[in-house]
Amino acid sequence: MRIAVCDDEQSQADLLQGHVAGWGRAQHEPVETAVFPSSEAFLFAWEEDKNWDALLLDIQMAGMDGMSLARRLREEGSALPIIFITGFADYMSEGFEVEALHYLLKPVNREKLFACLNRALRLSGPGPELILETLSGEALRLPQRELAAVEAVAHHTRLSLSDGSSAEVRSSFRALSGQLAPGEFVQCHRSYLVGLRHVRRLGREQIILDSGEAVPVSRRLFPQTNRAFVAFYRQAQGEEAQQ
Repeated sequence: MRIAVCDDEQSQADLLQGHVAGWGRAQHEPVETAVFPSSEAFLFAWEEDKNWDALLLDIQMAGMDGMSLARRLREEGSALPIIFITGFADYMSEGFEVEALHYLLKPVNREKLFACLNRALRLSGPGPELILETLSGEALRLPQRELAAVEAVAHHTRLSLSDGSSAEVRSSFRALSGQLAPGEFVQCHRSYLVGLRHVRRLGREQIILDSGEAVPVSRRLFPQTNRAFVAFYRQAQGEEAQQ
């Protein structure tokens, strides 16, 4: 993730940069952060490099204000996720006009900022990836969000993918489980785990994935599976409500 902080108040910029670094550590997500002291400084850099995943943007700045910068970016066709940072709520309606990801009031709440960055991460691309070796010896590069289920099969694992296809890889079930993003997956059976974003229906004995595939749920692991499922969708709904 490459995240830009645009704020002409150095202490506020440092605080936001620290929060972003903390979010990256919590998500196990590599983060590159750059601070820009003005809208003009960000625009100058933007003309050379548009490869950013989110912009934390103060509205009230000397020279070009943050709202004007946001309008300029949208006029140029950019869909860059913008999170406005301000001490006043008066600009909220204007934030909707430029399709801001969210609007945070100072002092910025760390948890709310983390939720916004989680949404920006989902919008930015495929997210964390797995590099695995198939049974035939080929290298498989797989975005974690495309992984619907993992099944332990003897000394290897079988992967069910979001498009309904499957693959068998040499990695052990335990080793593969340890590489997955926390909160995105849950082990529902001794030999299975599922990607929560791909669960269509959860029952006490089986899970139905979006592809229609059925995955068994053990009696012992049902309570934790149910809690993880509810927590995942509550978080998703909460983040949508902040838009």
